Amino acid sequence: YWTLLVVISALMGLLIAPRASKRWGKKGAALRLGVLAFTVQPLPVLFRLMGWMPENGDPLLFPILATVNTIDLGLIIAMQAIFFSMLADLVEHSEVKTGRRNEGVFFSALTFIRKTTQGIGAFVAGLILQAVAFPQGAAPAEVPTESVLQLGTLLVPSQWVLWGVMLVALAYYRLDRAQHQSNLIAIQSRDSRSV
Repeated sequence: YWTLLVVISALMGLLIAPRASKRWGKKGAALRLGVLAFTVQPLPVLFRLMGWMPENGDPLLFPILATVNTIDLGLIIAMQAIFFSMLADLVEHSEVKTGRRNEGVFFSALTFIRKTTQGIGAFVAGLILQAVAFPQGAAPAEVPTESVLQLGTLLVPSQWVLWGVMLVALAYYRLDRAQHQSNLIAIQSRDSRSV
């Protein structure tokens, strides 16, 4: 099932990204999709904490989780596609400013940032598991309910803080469609003069 749902999510992202970008601009689309994705993703945990989710073993639980995860992943794929497009625009902006094309530097920096945040995420997850005294190697049925509730209570705010930092950083992105077009014209003009 999961492979099919990932394919559906990818198709959703493929359909959403260009439409959202055209409607709101890249930055506006990325911010809106980010807020939406980061609102949808923790809903099952929040609803479980509030007693609104079906109990484990209920036949409705899997379809609900599958639907939420498919929608969330589709939104994240769309947002990431727009991010990469924004980074490519930034490469061209830098080329206009410096006269050098440094996409390797930009994409290497992105890879470094992603690896760093993944490491920080794993570290924070470990701290959260330790804080709630989550048992190591326990079967799902053996995990105390209190640990699960504490995990959910810490998980959602932690995710929102990290995602909020990312969205605030994204808010500082200044390139818009008009400036990008101006950059493309400047690059094309310079390239035609150098031939």
